[in-house]
Amino acid sequence: MAIHEHPTELTLEVIAEYLLTAKVCLEHRKPDGGCLGYSATLLLFCVMDALGGYLAHDKSSGITQSERFMVLKHHYFGTSLTTEQIKRLEWWYRNGLAHNAYLPPGTCLTVQEGNPFDFAANGEPVIIRVGSLHQLVQQAWDRFDKSLIGRQSP
Repeated sequence: MAIHEHPTELTLEVIAEYLLTAKVCLEHRKPDGGCLGYSATLLLFCVMDALGGYLAHDKSSGITQSERFMVLKHHYFGTSLTTEQIKRLEWWYRNGLAHNAYLPPGTCLTVQEGNPFDFAANGEPVIIRVGSLHQLVQQAWDRFDKSLIGRQSP
């Protein structure tokens, strides 16, 4: 933690801290063998939200301030998620974790390898593979044009 002369420096540090903290959460093992998946997932969704906010200022990105999680469609992420899938992820996971400390029944976070997201046949998001999500968000951050942060606040 440092004192920053400019908000851009603070934002760069905060996002780096969120990603590092998510990694530490994934590496930690609880007595049952699990990790701190809820905390890691919430931090990763916070990073996605922030990146979407900065990209919303770039009209060519197709992202708006009210639809910041559409960042998952941006080439930085490289996913093939549909708009409906992204909205369900936001509602079921990000909002539930952030505002209610809760996930809907039948959903889970796992440390298993594979695609970051699995959806049921009815379209409901049932699994987030938190380690894979961390890799996805970290790679997007590595590709992200950091100069966008200096132009606008999210």
